[in-house]
Amino acid sequence: MALNIVQYEEIVTLLREVPPLVDQLEARGSGFPDGVLDWLKRAETTLEGNRLAVVSQVSACRAQLIEAGRGVQLGELAFVGRPTGRKIREATASIALQRGNDLLHAAISDRATAFGEAERLARQLLAVADAKGLVGLDDGRPHQMRLSELDRRIAGDPDLASGYVHLVALVGKTDVLIFIDRALSGLAE
Repeated sequence: MALNIVQYEEIVTLLREVPPLVDQLEARGSGFPDGVLDWLKRAETTLEGNRLAVVSQVSACRAQLIEAGRGVQLGELAFVGRPTGRKIREATASIALQRGNDLLHAAISDRATAFGEAERLARQLLAVADAKGLVGLDDGRPHQMRLSELDRRIAGDPDLASGYVHLVALVGKTDVLIFIDRALSGLAE
């Protein structure tokens, strides 16, 4: 199942939370393992809500972190000095965060490419549509109505139709309006 833009951005939002967690590790914050555990739970919830099978792998990362809190040490860990409970938990949390990050990136990598291409294509379509006079001014109608009208104009224009079909093929009919709206916002700037 291909992710739509809302699902994709929900996962990207989770990925943006990784750098502050790493900062917490660097500062030797005692809450780092708990922060990672919370992040993994929210990642699971997001993945489950989006019906992505990778949720099981993220759950496995969380299970390892829970076990580390109970004193179970992963075989792949090596310590300088005595392996204390805190060292085990922080090292396991670090590994779990890295794996979870990699899993989320893998889950969205195909869509990231498609959405990047869609943004570029939508900007090009809007630039041509604007040059052809298809992008109307604010005529007092609600934004959604104006956007739907612009969508129909672009789809029906012989010069833009093939690009529009390509945009629909990239993101699906339901997300086309989002990309057109974003390109329209960029056109106004």
